[in-house]
Amino acid sequence: MKVFGLNILLLVIFFSSFDQSAADSLLLKLPQLSGSERTEALVQLSLAYARIDSTRSLSYADEAIDLATSAGDSLHLAMAVYNQGECRYFFDAYERALQNYELACAIFEQLGDSAMLGDTHNAIGLVHYYTGEYNLAATHFYKSLGYLAKDPLSEEVAHVYSNLGLVFLKIGEPQRAIHNFRHAAGINTQIQDSSSLAVNFNGLGISFFNMEQFDSSKVYYNKALHLFRQLENHQREAIVLHNIATIYVNTGDSLQQALNWYEQTIEVFDALGDLRSKAHALDGLGGVHRELKNYKKAVAAFQESIKLIEENDFGFYLLQQNYHDLAVAYERMGQIDNAYKAFKLHSAFKDSMLREERLNQVAELEQQYQARQKEAEIERLNSSREIDQLKIQRNEEVRIFGMIAIVLLVATIFMISVAYFNKRKHNALLSRKNERIEEQRLELEKLNNSKNKFFSIIAHDLKNPFHTVMGYTYLMHKEYDRFSDEEKRKYAGDIYRSAQSIFKLLHNLLDWAQSQTGSLVYTPQKVSFLEIYQAIENLIKPTAEQKKIRLQAEIPDDLHIYGDPRMLETVLRNLMNNAVKFTDEGGTVKVGVKDDGHKAVICVCDDGVGIPPADMGGLFQIDSKNKRKGTANEDGSGLGLLVCSEFVRKNGGDIWADSQHGKGSQFYFSIPKSV
Repeated sequence: MKVFGLNILLLVIFFSSFDQSAADSLLLKLPQLSGSERTEALVQLSLAYARIDSTRSLSYADEAIDLATSAGDSLHLAMAVYNQGECRYFFDAYERALQNYELACAIFEQLGDSAMLGDTHNAIGLVHYYTGEYNLAATHFYKSLGYLAKDPLSEEVAHVYSNLGLVFLKIGEPQRAIHNFRHAAGINTQIQDSSSLAVNFNGLGISFFNMEQFDSSKVYYNKALHLFRQLENHQREAIVLHNIATIYVNTGDSLQQALNWYEQTIEVFDALGDLRSKAHALDGLGGVHRELKNYKKAVAAFQESIKLIEENDFGFYLLQQNYHDLAVAYERMGQIDNAYKAFKLHSAFKDSMLREERLNQVAELEQQYQARQKEAEIERLNSSREIDQLKIQRNEEVRIFGMIAIVLLVATIFMISVAYFNKRKHNALLSRKNERIEEQRLELEKLNNSKNKFFSIIAHDLKNPFHTVMGYTYLMHKEYDRFSDEEKRKYAGDIYRSAQSIFKLLHNLLDWAQSQTGSLVYTPQKVSFLEIYQAIENLIKPTAEQKKIRLQAEIPDDLHIYGDPRMLETVLRNLMNNAVKFTDEGGTVKVGVKDDGHKAVICVCDDGVGIPPADMGGLFQIDSKNKRKGTANEDGSGLGLLVCSEFVRKNGGDIWADSQHGKGSQFYFSIPKSV
């Protein structure tokens, strides 16, 4: 039986109760404030906007940091840095949030502020919790309790115990989770915090559920449900209803009751207009109908959930999950074609979800880079300010010494002169370093762009042959006896050709990766080009014979070149493979050599389909737009030409191409001759 809804946990996080009306009031007063009053207002505003507007929150915090630094105000400096961490935490920039929290923690440690140290360690623990570092999370939660020990019945202490309960749930220790949730519940009962108490009851319900003590789980879920209804918190009421439904799904003999709870859940989400949660609940409802063999109702629930997700763009995760459940339902109904279609959609949306995650990671890296640039600018300004202060101090010392004794004037002038020339030398050095840094930044930007295009090619070109392999093997696994020998032979051929495409792509990928990482050692030597051609001809000949293509070569026996044999074999293999790929049956592929002084120019010529003029400019670049099918519908990624370009240049040569669309292509590369 599938478990539904175990990931629905209510996490209570401590945050300021500073309301929007107070923020609006401060905004009106801000232009008239100065000094410590302005710094205090900026700190409060940065916290007020931390959850809702990251740009404004960080802007207020930055100004507060500048004012606090100038005034030597360590407390407001620490609070502003802490607020930066809160803002980045709420917008999922966990790495940057952790840096802010740790810096704030160091300042609070110097100030001896136990209360803020407790809050900050709790915040650090939450960052580690959401990044999956549960042992570190627990360590910081226990540190937080140590700093908050002076007031053991506070709201903050209850929050920390609740967070510890979540950690122990994640690492599979429900008994310790129960201990912490009960401790939190005891504090919240004494301070009469009904909202947090309801959350603790829900956590206890989940803990007992994980221990398969379903009766105890029901008791705590119902307690939570009662409190949320009293508080008229319908959103959390619906979540608890969903959790209760999960119990009846997993007890097996109470599926009819599970239907009732899911229907109540859907009603509440519908009334709230929470369509995303409704889509989750519909998926759970469909799963119950499927287990009850109400297949038509199950399919209807899954389809309604899919419709909500697509109309509201709720993301690929929910879509791929619903299509998977729908495929299982169709399979049990015996509708294999519909099951296969649903499974294909499940696979497609799962691929899209993974691609979206990669893009999000790239976006986060870009955001981190911009933040580091901003920090570097702040450090530069601080350094400039320190230099100015040193100059003022030095001039003051010169004036005092000049008044004391004129004889020291010459020595002072000498010292100033030395300092001046050292400064010029230092500035020149800094200028050169800055130029180098800018060059490295541009190079890094170029590499990042190449990497992004490269990942796009790999993701796209691996997906199609893998889908073919997965689709056919799935059909043959599920319905092997239904197909004729001819159909099985065809499927096996398609699988073989897809595997060949994957192998060729991975071969070029390995060559490219070794070239980029420096693990491919360049070992040039004197080598006979005829021997290289003969080795490659033996590899290409079977493919050429299948398409009835003639291979011709005009290579002098005494031609020796100077280069890395493995790299040159890779270049010739890729160019000849491409020539065969884009030549029709009965065509000819020729390899010739021309003496060009100190270099030999090799030409791989075909009379195939040629290359459109618009595509000529990007032949040797990472660009997915230049990928084309061969004359026998062979797949291509464009990586082969990229590898050729890299290897030819490593061997001290150049590579270029001429082509007429419809009349064939000529690819040339030059290699130094052996002396």
